[in-house]
Amino acid sequence: MDKKQLKMSTFNDALDQIKDGMIVGIGSGSTIELLVPKIAEKLEQEQIKITGVCTSNKTAFIAKELGIHIIDVNDVDHIDIAIDGADEIDNDLNLIKGGGGALFREKVIDAMAERFVVLADDSKCVDYLGQTFKLPVEVDKFNWLLVAKRIKAYDELKVTRRMVDDVPFITDNGNYILDVVLNEGINAAGMHEFLIHLIGVLETGYFLNVADQAIIGTTNGVKIKNKASLID
Repeated sequence: MDKKQLKMSTFNDALDQIKDGMIVGIGSGSTIELLVPKIAEKLEQEQIKITGVCTSNKTAFIAKELGIHIIDVNDVDHIDIAIDGADEIDNDLNLIKGGGGALFREKVIDAMAERFVVLADDSKCVDYLGQTFKLPVEVDKFNWLLVAKRIKAYDELKVTRRMVDDVPFITDNGNYILDVVLNEGINAAGMHEFLIHLIGVLETGYFLNVADQAIIGTTNGVKIKNKASLID
């Protein structure tokens, strides 16, 4: 199976967790763009209703086009379940997210959720965060270069401003993304604390101790990892 098929193999286990009347956090990225039509199909087939809260403008547009009821995050006081993808997943269900640039809104919604479920193919599983993917950091336009220099000095790190077609990428919040190549051995919690206290940093792509479950598509079938079992 190719990566698309592996991603889609995770959908049934995620869809089974969506129940009538739930407020559902709907994530961003290629995996979720494939999932949203399946959510719409489930609602129609089972004649149930949910309220969606989306982590990006693009996801919200797709969901609304498919007839899913979408509201603003400020109009809810809780989220029953959030479902999203990830760019990396370590053995303790810590994540790097933000490849699509929606990391701040993803973190808001995932942290609000009573249950956060991650969908991915097995290429996203790593031994340490930063092994295969750069760490996205959302920063204010005003002092982005100063922030980049501070980050570089942390551990002689390579930092680049994200570009798309030779134009700086702009998040839905109107900010830049800095992509940081992490050296092996960097402590994720310590690095996050350093970054989040830099003036101009809105949020980092570290999602630590947030995911409750990872549903992983592999060529040998779907594998499910639960945070509770890791703690036990």
